Amino acid sequence: MLLQLFFKFASGDIPYTLQRSARRRSIGLKIDAAGLTVILPQRAPLAEAERVIQLKLAWIRAKLAERETRLAEPVAQAKLTWGATALWLGEPRLLQSALRAKLTDDTLYLCAANEHKIAPALIRFYQRAAKPYFAERLSVWAERMGLQPRQLILSSAKTRWGSCTSNGDIRLSWRLMQAPASVIDYVVIHELAHLAEMNHSARFWAIVAAACPHWKSERHWLKQNGSALLAWEDATQ
Repeated sequence: MLLQLFFKFASGDIPYTLQRSARRRSIGLKIDAAGLTVILPQRAPLAEAERVIQLKLAWIRAKLAERETRLAEPVAQAKLTWGATALWLGEPRLLQSALRAKLTDDTLYLCAANEHKIAPALIRFYQRAAKPYFAERLSVWAERMGLQPRQLILSSAKTRWGSCTSNGDIRLSWRLMQAPASVIDYVVIHELAHLAEMNHSARFWAIVAAACPHWKSERHWLKQNGSALLAWEDATQ
């Protein structure tokens, strides 16, 4: 089970994900597109996570600053051909042909008869993965924020990454599966916050900031890269 927590220090808060591992004997730290993850042995007390963060605070802050810089850089989307790359949770994956679609650490295998069929196969892959992934993130943040949506609806919208209706339905675009996990979390948090404030008032943004202190960086990534996430689809039409 993953827990979303915050490490508090003099200059602010650092959000991090706590992951338990039965196989680990020591504490691990990982910083990727999703942010900071602390991996604890199964029986280690939570205080150990904060102790290690404090010990490695300078390194963590430097790496998170590098991540913020990468988030600010626009993403270039290549034409969809075998051997090109597609984004998966913010990271490039090499596109290769296979009899069954599957994802590995660096490769996305798609079942497509030829290169003209890559785009439809990629869309199907994103759509199949999106609903369970979004549902899990929505559950995590709904519990943390104390806000409960009525239902999650998968959207194919190209102009809106997410929306929240007055009756509590939250729609999220499957195209977000291309964005970093932290950006997806921001969109989830943004839409959940509308359950409390159906506007973009100061109170609304305070709710967002309480759950996602670095929301401006995540929003900036979407503004910078939104068109690139659609470009490969537009090129096939």
